[in-house]
Amino acid sequence: MSEAVAMRPVALKPRKGLARRIAEHWMDYLFIAPFFLSFLVFYVYPFGWALQLSFSRWRGFGPMEWVGLENYRVMLKDPYITQALVNTLEFAYILLPTGIMLAITFAVILNIKDLAGRGVFRTLYFVPYVTNSVIIAIVFTQLFDDTMGWINQGLIALGLDGVKWLRGSPWAAKTVVILLTHWGGIGYNILLFLGGLQSVSPEIYEAARIDGANEWQTFWRVTLPLLRPIIFFLTIIATIGLLNMFNQPYMLTRGGPRGATETLMLRLYNIGFAQQRYGDASAFGFLIGALVITISLIQIRLQRRWIG
Repeated sequence: MSEAVAMRPVALKPRKGLARRIAEHWMDYLFIAPFFLSFLVFYVYPFGWALQLSFSRWRGFGPMEWVGLENYRVMLKDPYITQALVNTLEFAYILLPTGIMLAITFAVILNIKDLAGRGVFRTLYFVPYVTNSVIIAIVFTQLFDDTMGWINQGLIALGLDGVKWLRGSPWAAKTVVILLTHWGGIGYNILLFLGGLQSVSPEIYEAARIDGANEWQTFWRVTLPLLRPIIFFLTIIATIGLLNMFNQPYMLTRGGPRGATETLMLRLYNIGFAQQRYGDASAFGFLIGALVITISLIQIRLQRRWIG
């Protein structure tokens, strides 16, 4: 009898339709509706419209003219975009390793318990990160102005010639952009590394000292390997930020001199707003997005092997 009951098929309840389920849980859907509506209006619709625009020619008014892949072909053949790509990769090649090394160095110093004024230094390093970028650019313009800048005035007072930091020498302009980028973003990196250092158990360092490791060996064999997840995270985030660099060269040099500091995003701005080639700018934006995704995926794959 029990086997017969066990073998008896269980009657399945008919699946409710979508409309009926929505009607039963309308209050729940009502609470989550604002997020989905804002996501559709501010993300999905602009993305779809930009994608359509990338295959069209449009000057900001009138009907769009469908041109297919012509905008993408024009962007790939533009020599100014090639220069902007080289400039962006140069900035990333310099800023990424130096930024991480400087952040680790300052974080290790600020992690010293007996350091006098440690709290003050932590605040000072983080202040530029939360300061308005326009104010930072004004400060750097006052420092490195070609004629009345404080740096040049100091050089002249020492009997040296002033340097045309922002409008004359390409290497000088790139140097100023690099300094501004480090000064504005290093505080965030220091904060992350400092949090990682403080999460390391003191027993690990004690075991290293018992094994006879000095301070330098402890840093390379213990501290640095434990910071690998933070280095991995910052490398990905910093790479994405550097490939989308815009504020620093725009506010300091407008891409000059002679296009030496024009980045991909600054070139995108010039195409879209200065030249009003909105279709080309939209296509260029999708090309930049594809480049960022590709480089990020390569980095993730390589660094996962490094982390182990």
